[in-house]
Amino acid sequence: MIINCVRFCGAFELALRGHNEIIDSTNPGIFRGLISFSAELDTVLKAHLENSTVFKGTSKTIQNELLQVMLEVCQEIKQATFLAVIADETSDVSNTFQFVIVYRYVVNNKPVERFWTFLNPSKHDAETLASCILKQLDKHNMTDSPQKLIDQTYNNASVMAGIHNGMQAIVQNTYLNAQYIHCHAHQLNLVMMRAASVSREIKVFFANIQGICAFFSTSPQRTAVLDDIVKNRLPRAVVTRWNFQSRSVMTIFEHREAIVECMKSLINDTAIHNESTICQASGHLKILTDKHFMYWLSFFSKVMPF
Repeated sequence: MIINCVRFCGAFELALRGHNEIIDSTNPGIFRGLISFSAELDTVLKAHLENSTVFKGTSKTIQNELLQVMLEVCQEIKQATFLAVIADETSDVSNTFQFVIVYRYVVNNKPVERFWTFLNPSKHDAETLASCILKQLDKHNMTDSPQKLIDQTYNNASVMAGIHNGMQAIVQNTYLNAQYIHCHAHQLNLVMMRAASVSREIKVFFANIQGICAFFSTSPQRTAVLDDIVKNRLPRAVVTRWNFQSRSVMTIFEHREAIVECMKSLINDTAIHNESTICQASGHLKILTDKHFMYWLSFFSKVMPF
């Protein structure tokens, strides 16, 4: 949203800075005013501006850097002989659907990959996602030289890879040279998922991994105990298409004994009266000390991709 505000000001040749940009200024300038207006409509942006301590994106230095980076990427794409588009989708920590687009091309005889944008499409069907890709390509006037786009890379989901009605087929109707290639980064996870899906015991193992992570992510009280004893957060339990939660497996493997002590503390602490917390902690304690769970935890910590 912040980048879009910068682009809006640039498109209409509006000044990014006001005369007085202090927090309580009555006239902070067009850019800051646009950000404030957008925050009233976007609760995620509003929470970011109110709570972020690292990157708010409103400083003049960041504005200039964003504009410069976007200009450089556009110039590189214009000068490149060929272009490939890479896209993927997932859910962020707020469970908001994210669609990311990355460009790949050659600069000074070396292949480079440049992040271009995050999008939040209204639907997740092939036509909507393909429309997102085509609109972004239009910004680089790709229709003037459609032969330039020679590759499109996505995962192997039917929405993306469908031969007749998938996103890749719709894009190729406009860019005939844009051959579809399955994303290499998904292949190992996909093979593991297919191989592991035949075993009920492994399905139960990964369900327990997600359950342990979710147990701590849904309660500040439990998180406080985790911070005190383990001194390390478990990755948030977010389900993605091909991901078997590699970070979750490794984190639990490395801190299993401390997490066991954490569960015992939650069970025995007389200050904790929540029956659900005590019940779930008891169940997770049995899982964490189960010999079958420990075997699969050790096994997958060695073979899963990171």
